[in-house]
Amino acid sequence: MSRIEISKKLVLINSASSLATRMLSLSVLVWLQQYLLKRISPEEYSLLPLLYSVMAFAPLITTVLTGGLGRFITVAYARDDDEEVTRIVSTMFPILCVAGVLFLAGGWTFAWYIDRVLTIAPERVWDARIMMAILMFSAAVRLPLAPFGAGFFVRQKFVLENLIQVGTELFRLTLLFTLLFGVSTRVLWIITASTVAELVNLTITRSISMRLVPALRFRIKAIHWPIAKEITSFGGWSFVAQAADTVRSSADAIILNKFATPIDLGAFHIGSLPARHAQGASMAIRGPMAPALTSFYSTGRTDRLAHAYIRIGRLNLLFYLGIAVPLSVFSPEIIKLYAGDRYAMAAVVMPLLLTSLVFPYMCTLLPVVASAMNSMKMWGLVLVTVNGLNLATTLFFVWGLGLGAVGSALGTLVAGAVGYPIAWAMALRLLRMPASKWFRECVLPGVLPGLVAGLVCFAARSAMTLPTTWIALGVALLICCAIYATVAIVCCHYEDRAVVQSAVRRLVHVSRRPRVGTVP
Repeated sequence: MSRIEISKKLVLINSASSLATRMLSLSVLVWLQQYLLKRISPEEYSLLPLLYSVMAFAPLITTVLTGGLGRFITVAYARDDDEEVTRIVSTMFPILCVAGVLFLAGGWTFAWYIDRVLTIAPERVWDARIMMAILMFSAAVRLPLAPFGAGFFVRQKFVLENLIQVGTELFRLTLLFTLLFGVSTRVLWIITASTVAELVNLTITRSISMRLVPALRFRIKAIHWPIAKEITSFGGWSFVAQAADTVRSSADAIILNKFATPIDLGAFHIGSLPARHAQGASMAIRGPMAPALTSFYSTGRTDRLAHAYIRIGRLNLLFYLGIAVPLSVFSPEIIKLYAGDRYAMAAVVMPLLLTSLVFPYMCTLLPVVASAMNSMKMWGLVLVTVNGLNLATTLFFVWGLGLGAVGSALGTLVAGAVGYPIAWAMALRLLRMPASKWFRECVLPGVLPGLVAGLVCFAARSAMTLPTTWIALGVALLICCAIYATVAIVCCHYEDRAVVQSAVRRLVHVSRRPRVGTVP
């Protein structure tokens, strides 16, 4: 019997809390980006996406050591083997300490010579060095603490973890506003505030995690070196998968830094914000599902794993397209009001990137399924193929054709359309699922509402006076959302329709229930 609680209600609550936390961060980010765009030069602003893109590669150096921790600790905990949990933590902790020291030394060396690797304006070199050094320090500290943070994951205490995240986010904002309004408007303060808040978060979460799962402790006698080989073997393919994914998400900024202008880099960053945060929201929703899905596989309930893959994929598509359709329809007006005419090309970047995400959303649970089924080798090879194609097409459009930010987004779209069918085929093979069933129960009901609503919304846009204020734009977006919701309800899968009808009946029943103190 597994100790991992399998509950739709628990997963829903955890996913909703993760999504709410993500939305809070996104709301602040939207304001912050606009605030910076109006007050600093394109050269300084471009440092932010550039350095974050470089830092996206930092975890790759350590994924071999940490990529399998969550999976193996979850399996041991599900099998009620606390001694195995302690062996895993005790074996990996000293290895991760050594890796952290080496990472910090290498990171600070890179920070010092950063202007020799990246194209940075001479007056911004010291800012770039300081920010990169701060980011490297934060990454190095996270490394040895990684095994002790699994308590929230295996106990599915994501709501508690998200509440802590909200608290540290409020602390970060307080510190950031103090620096921006009390000292000066500089990109440097964003990195500083984020790093300090992250260190506070690490201190709190690791302490609570070890209380949730007391077996997450270091004992010299529990060190068992063969475990390290097993974890690093799994982590090796996790490294391959993450490396390929990081190339996809980070190479655009580096390529634009070398072969385009700061305006192109800034426009791509602004236009990619909705797509990047839609991906983050999807990860926030599916992350809390990983313990339950891993438990399904470890206890032999693969039929439930396949059902979850189809249904969550369908719901994720519906949720995503409900955001992507309105934003794509009114992208020119959004960009003009948000960033001004200087970054107008972001209005083309935004819908291209939003459309490109439809292809991975058709197999949104595949990374979790691959991890649960210990098939990271296959997933890693698929991602190398897909994202290698993405890199090649981006270089072709940006470097070869000189299309700048628009070319970078176009490369991502083309690569997704050509490459992701390989990932779809992998999922069907792992789950032994007929392609017709997946298409009928996931793809068609998930994508069709977006296609129909998109055509209707574009027709409505051409017939209306285009919005020139935020209020008018908000009304136009709400109209698009209403159109999409109507089409989605009409086209939705019978299983989802039954859930909606049940929810409506419950609401009606509650509304008709006599209040306390009244005569029925």
